Amino acid sequence: MKAVHKNILTLFLLLTIAVILLHGLDLEHEDKQESPLHMYYLETYEEAGSINLVESILLNYRAYDTFGEVMVLYVSIAGILILSEQKKGGEKD
Repeated sequence: MKAVHKNILTLFLLLTIAVILLHGLDLEHEDKQESPLHMYYLETYEEAGSINLVESILLNYRAYDTFGEVMVLYVSIAGILILSEQKKGGEKD
């Protein structure tokens, strides 16, 4: 019976995620075309030393954010490995 509940919960969570993602795809993004940030990127990407706008956003503006995300993942994985090693060590005693 426990496996059935686990499967139902998994199915429910997957359906919930699918609905949220589909709703996000349906949102209107037309009003963001003329935002000040949009104009800032268009006007200053050459000052950042980039060849094109995409490179400027990915390498210059998003680099710190990406570095932070990688560090969070690294710390999470290191914590899981440390905890799993402690658990294995505790079972041998």
